[in-house]
Amino acid sequence: MTSKKIINIIIIAVCIFSIIIGTIFFFIVRFNKKEIETTNNQTEEYLTQEELKKNFYDIFNNQLNNSDYDISNIPKFDDSKNIVYTVYSANEKKDNYEVNLNLPIVNINSEVTANFNNITQEIFANKANDIYEGTDKKTIYSVTYTGFINGDILSVVIKSTLKEGNSAQRVIVQTYNYNLKTGKEATIYDVISKRELEESEVSTKIKSQIKEAIKEANDIQISGYEVYSRNINDDMYEVENTSTYYLGADGKLYIIYAYGNESFTSEMDIIVI
Repeated sequence: MTSKKIINIIIIAVCIFSIIIGTIFFFIVRFNKKEIETTNNQTEEYLTQEELKKNFYDIFNNQLNNSDYDISNIPKFDDSKNIVYTVYSANEKKDNYEVNLNLPIVNINSEVTANFNNITQEIFANKANDIYEGTDKKTIYSVTYTGFINGDILSVVIKSTLKEGNSAQRVIVQTYNYNLKTGKEATIYDVISKRELEESEVSTKIKSQIKEAIKEANDIQISGYEVYSRNINDDMYEVENTSTYYLGADGKLYIIYAYGNESFTSEMDIIVI
């Protein structure tokens, strides 16, 4: 056998060996990735609403996160600022009130974001003004926010806690979702599409987790504690009526049912998909 033939045989053997090793490595990586995804989904599936709420409360840091998005071509109200920033901050303690405020502004010059900012003014800033102007009830009020960018979708989440006199504490949550590319509001259907989900899949997950929340609440009520009453047949749980949602740091869809938006309660349900 000539040297040339020996070299050719060695080359072919090395190529075959490389293909075999590459194939094995591919399936190992694929298996491990799938196992990690399955583990994450299982872990999330077994989180109670109390655990989900704790994780939710931990996201508020009064800034826009993962903000390496190129904003150079986005028209802003203030070119010197980020597209989301704290427009007003206060931490005061007086005889009749305590306030800890971090009010955000969406610094994008468009009708959609102007409407977002008007909502922030009406829901959160005006309440602060009312407190400053005088209240006959001991009031504790806080506002905090956070924001994320996933692809072209900007999500801003605002949370406030309000305790007035002897009334039960309220937790109010407001979200804004904006497509930085199209300049339009990102609807729940836009976000579902971004996550490559089916509406029926989202609906099933909502109903499943609300049923579990009802079960958890019933178990607590049996122990003698007062709980917020949910109705699984309420129209609020329909996908088309979903108004409080965002894409988080992990890119997942978070749907928030903050019952304090309408009632004196801190109760909420969080759906993660």
